[in-house]
Amino acid sequence: MSKKLWFKGFLLILGVVSVCSLAFSLTTIPLTRQITYKMSEQSAIAALDRVADLVTTTYQEIESHRHSALEDKKRDLRDITDIGGCFIQLQYDAAKRGEITEAVAQKRALEGMRMLRYGKDDYLWISNFDSVLISHPDPKLFGADFSNIRDVNGNLIVPPMVTVARENGQGFTSYWWHRLGHNEPSEKLTYSKLFEPWQWVYGSGVYTDDITEEVNLRRESLIGRLHTLLERITIAQTGYMFIFDDQMKMIIHPNRQMEGKNFASIPNPRTGKPLVNELVQAAESGKPQTYLWDRPQEPGQYIYEKISWMRYFPEFKWYIGSSVYTDDLFNQSRALTSRLILISIVTFLFSLVLGTLVIRRFLRPIEHLSAVAQRVRQGEAKLRSNLIRNDELGMLSREFDRMLDTLDDMLENLDKKVRNKTRELSKQYEELVFANREIKASIQYARRIQHAILPGKDTLPNAIQDHFVIWKPKDIIGGDIFWVHTRGSRFIAAVIDCTGHGVPGATMTMIANMALSRVVQDVGDDDPSAILKALNRLVRISLGQHVPASVTDDGLDIGLCVVNPEERTLLFAGARMGMFMSENGIIKEINGDRESIGYKTSDPDYNFTAHRLLLEENAAIYLATDGIFGQAGGDRHLPFGKRRFLQIVTTHTDEAMSRQKQVLEEALTDYKGSEEQRDDITVVGFRL
Repeated sequence: MSKKLWFKGFLLILGVVSVCSLAFSLTTIPLTRQITYKMSEQSAIAALDRVADLVTTTYQEIESHRHSALEDKKRDLRDITDIGGCFIQLQYDAAKRGEITEAVAQKRALEGMRMLRYGKDDYLWISNFDSVLISHPDPKLFGADFSNIRDVNGNLIVPPMVTVARENGQGFTSYWWHRLGHNEPSEKLTYSKLFEPWQWVYGSGVYTDDITEEVNLRRESLIGRLHTLLERITIAQTGYMFIFDDQMKMIIHPNRQMEGKNFASIPNPRTGKPLVNELVQAAESGKPQTYLWDRPQEPGQYIYEKISWMRYFPEFKWYIGSSVYTDDLFNQSRALTSRLILISIVTFLFSLVLGTLVIRRFLRPIEHLSAVAQRVRQGEAKLRSNLIRNDELGMLSREFDRMLDTLDDMLENLDKKVRNKTRELSKQYEELVFANREIKASIQYARRIQHAILPGKDTLPNAIQDHFVIWKPKDIIGGDIFWVHTRGSRFIAAVIDCTGHGVPGATMTMIANMALSRVVQDVGDDDPSAILKALNRLVRISLGQHVPASVTDDGLDIGLCVVNPEERTLLFAGARMGMFMSENGIIKEINGDRESIGYKTSDPDYNFTAHRLLLEENAAIYLATDGIFGQAGGDRHLPFGKRRFLQIVTTHTDEAMSRQKQVLEEALTDYKGSEEQRDDITVVGFRL
C-alpha cells in the first residue's frame, strides 16, 4: 500500500469492478428481461410472417397458374377461330373466281361451320351484324335473334362479340352459358372475328370452369400444407398459430374440434366484446391484442392473459394469428435473470482478487524499466535493462534494449538511408509512369488503326437506303469487325468474329480484313461460298496452321452476303454465323454452315452453302456476332439469347434503322445491368 502505483492500481480495479458490477445489475438484468421478452415476441411475429409469406407465395403461384391457363385457352381459341375463318375465306374465294355463286358459297360456309367440333363439345358459330346466329350447332339456337338475350348475370351475350369484332377486327368477351348437355351455367370465354365481305362475325368459346376447379384444388392443397406447418410451430412453451376466414369460421387450429366452427359469439372475458372482432381490429391496426383465455389443462378457466398478433390476407379473406400466454414469454427471462445475478457476484469477487495479484506481479518489472529509461535519458546511452523473463514483460525488456541499440545505429545512418531510398523509389515510379504511358499509347494507336479499317459513311454503297452499326469491343480494341466491298451497283457486306478479344483479337481482325480483300480480288465477288472456301485456305496458310506442327489455332466466324440491288437478289454464305431477313414484318433466319474459317481443324476443301434470296420491297437484312446472344444478365444471369433479339427486331423492323439501333442498345444495357461485358458485340442492319 505504500507504493503509489500499486495503490492506485488496486483502487482502480476495485472501482472499475464495483461500477461494472453495479451497472451490470442495474441495466443488463432489466434489459435482459426486456430483450428476452422481445425475442420471444419477435419469434412469434417471425413465425406469423413466415406463414403469411408462404400463403402469399402460394397465392401468387395459383394466380400465375390461373393466368397461364387462361392465356393457353385464349391462344387455342384464336387458332380454332382462324381455322374456321380459313374455311369461310375458301368459299368466298371460290365465289370470287366464279366457280360457284355467292349464295352457294355462303350456304357451304354456314353448313361447314355448323359441323365443326373440338374439345369437350366445343363448336364455332356465325352471327350477322344484327346479332342473329345464322350458324350454330344447337338446332334451338340456329337462326335465333340474340340482340336482347342476356346471361344469368343480366349481361348481353352476342352484341358485345359483334361490337368488339366490328370495332377492332377481333377480340375476347365472356359471359355465362350452358355447356352442351349440361343444365348448370358456366363462365365462357369467347373469341370473335370479323369477316367484312359478308358482314359476318364468327368465333368460338371455351368454358373456364376447369381452371376454377384446378385453383380450388391448389387452395385445398395449401390448407393441407399449412396444417402440417402450423402443427410443427411452437411459440415459447405453449403458443400456437391459427387461421380463420372473414365468416368467422375456424380453418386451421391445433384443436381439430374447433376447425369448421364459427366462433363469432365467443366473448373476450376481459371486455365482454366478441373476441373475433378484436382480433380483426388487431389485424387492421397491426398491433397485438391481449385477452383472457383458459389453459389446456384448465378448460373453462378464462383467467390467463394471452397475446395474439394478427395478419389479414385479403386475397383468400383469411386472418392468420400467432398467440402465446404472456407468462410463457417471461419464463425464460426469469431463469436468465437469476443466473446473471449469480454470475455478477462471482465475477466481482474473482476480479478483485485477480486484479490485486496481477498488479503485484507486473509492478516490479515496470519499475525497473522505468528506472533504466530515466538513466538513459540522463545520458547513460549504453545502459540496458537486461531483464530476463519468459513473458510479455521479458519480451518488452528485450525489445526495449534492442530499441536502444537500433536508436544508436539509426542516429548514425538514418539520413543516408532515407536519401538513398527516396532516390530509388522516385526512379521506380518514373519507370512505371513511362511504361504505363507507352502501353496506353500503343493500345490507343491500335484502336485508331482498327477504326481506320472499318467501313466509313463515305464507303457505304449507294444502294443502301438506311442502316445501323452496333460495334462494342469488350476492351479498347476487339476481335469483331464489319466489312464492305462495292463493285458497280453490287456490293458485299460481311460481319466477322475473330478468335479472342483485346490485342489478340484485334490482330486477327487485321489478318481477316487483308485476307478477305485479297480473296475477293482473286476469286471475284459473285459467289459467297467460293469466297469463304478461299478465305479458309488463305487464313490457315497465313497463320501457318496448315501444317500439323503449328503451335497456334486461331480463326474466325463470318456471315457474308453478296447483294445485287438491280435484280434485288442476295446470295448469303456463313461460317458458324447466320443472317436474319425481315419481310412484311416477319423475321426469317438463314443459318450458316457449322464450319469455321482458318482453324487447324477447319477442312480446307469444305464447300460452303450459298443461299439465294429475292428481296421484297422494304426488306431489312441483319448480321450479328454471337457476343450479343451470349451476354449474361437479367435476374437469373442467363444469356441475352437469340429469341429476345428476334422479338425486338420483329417489333421494330418497320421503324428507322437508327431507332432500331437505339432500342437494341437500350434493351442490351438494361438486360446486362451490372454484369461485365463478356465478348465483343457487333450487329449490322441495312435496308436497300
